[in-house]
Amino acid sequence: MAVAQQSEGSIKLYTGSYCPYCRVVKKELDRLDLGYESVDADADGRDTVIELSGQRAIPILTIGDEVLVDSSNIVRELRKRYS
Repeated sequence: MAVAQQSEGSIKLYTGSYCPYCRVVKKELDRLDLGYESVDADADGRDTVIELSGQRAIPILTIGDEVLVDSSNIVRELRKRYS
């Protein structure tokens, strides 16, 4: 999906193809019709994931400079902001 500028900043999802929690967040982003950049955390983003959150766990979503972790928290925040 293409990168889109949102009113609060661009959205970037650090994800992995094996991660069921990442798929939940992707489905919600698609449902809300939000543009985002997907970064494969294993291929080229694992160091960034650790820098952003202090942990290796994904998904991590950034909206501008804000960092969101944990799929249920991410989905809740997306619904609150964009539904």
